[in-house]
Amino acid sequence: MNLMLILFLLLTPLTSESRWTAFRGTGDSHSTARNLPLEWSDKKNLAWSVNLTGYGQSSPVVWGNKIFLTSTQGENKERLFVSCFYLKSGKKLWEKKQAATYTMKDANTVSKAAPTPAVDERRVYAFFESGDLFAFDHKGELLWQRKLAGEYGAYKTNHGLGSSLALTEQAVIVFVVHQGHSYLLAVDKKSGRNLWMTDLAEGGGWTSPIIASHQGSAQILISVNGRVAAFEAATGRELWSVKGLKGNNIPSPSIGDDLVVIGSSDKGSNLAIQLGGAGDVSETRVRWRAKEATSSFCSPLVYKGLVYFVNKVGAVFCLDLKTGEQLWQTRIESDCWASPLAAGDHIYFFTVEGVTEVFRAGTSPERIARNELSLNGGRIYGIAAVDSALLIRCGRRLIKLSER
Repeated sequence: MNLMLILFLLLTPLTSESRWTAFRGTGDSHSTARNLPLEWSDKKNLAWSVNLTGYGQSSPVVWGNKIFLTSTQGENKERLFVSCFYLKSGKKLWEKKQAATYTMKDANTVSKAAPTPAVDERRVYAFFESGDLFAFDHKGELLWQRKLAGEYGAYKTNHGLGSSLALTEQAVIVFVVHQGHSYLLAVDKKSGRNLWMTDLAEGGGWTSPIIASHQGSAQILISVNGRVAAFEAATGRELWSVKGLKGNNIPSPSIGDDLVVIGSSDKGSNLAIQLGGAGDVSETRVRWRAKEATSSFCSPLVYKGLVYFVNKVGAVFCLDLKTGEQLWQTRIESDCWASPLAAGDHIYFFTVEGVTEVFRAGTSPERIARNELSLNGGRIYGIAAVDSALLIRCGRRLIKLSER
């Protein structure tokens, strides 16, 4: 490589197309990545596939040429792993093993490294259902660690924790909800110390917080245990809430324009709330409720004025964002655990068994591709999208799809 090319690579800033920084990218499952594949199989456009240490349900995150992900290992998930792979080849660059400070017997009904990590230009942050929170630099050096189960109480849950991390400019946002001390926590990125903590009602759920901007200020939105709430990102102060929902314990909120869209397994609890207000806004800020649409496992997708929901039998519903009017309904191969992806004119639905169906984004159901991977009993848990590549995370495998 000549000197001029090296200087060009060093001085060229990373673009959003070379990053996938947290759960659902920036929290909306949108990608501006170029040249994403539309068709693939075990023999077509499969760039590489690597086996992973242990098992994990988290999505990969990407910064430049590095992929980061997490996994656990052991009968009681006592070994925690943060791994880094080279995007181009799948080569493992480093892997760090840590001991879990709180353990729970491994089983098919409990989370296994379910929280997706987050990454910025300096650090990768990893959170596990053991309550262990880590910050590493991009070379794998441990910078700080928190032991939240030891600090704030062991987790009381039948299914483990699944909430992923979110990032603000200064903080790592951690959301812990279980049948014990539940809380929303902002941890300083540099030091690992608390910036604030807000106590929450006990309950259970796998939803993740998202960051929204409203009238120039950052807010943290959560949906769980029958309510939706917004918190001031700088202080943790609760701003407003909507109550009286059911079944909103797995899909995470999605933002579109000045609306937050909530997914739920209950027909009457899939709705859109206008951002803003104060206190209980259940009667004043709900703009519509879906009549038939439900969202079982994956989060709703808001894109180009439309909202897409997927339920547990693979029924896809497309609604108008502003009015909630249902525009169409169709079926895909099976249900989705990974949230749908919007990129350009396309919507990708990654079904749990390995079939991905690609639709054209729009007011009618136009299916343009059906792609199948042999997972050998595995499941698609999460994805990432960057220039010229889709990354598929199965329990024990990481797959790169690319036309180049």
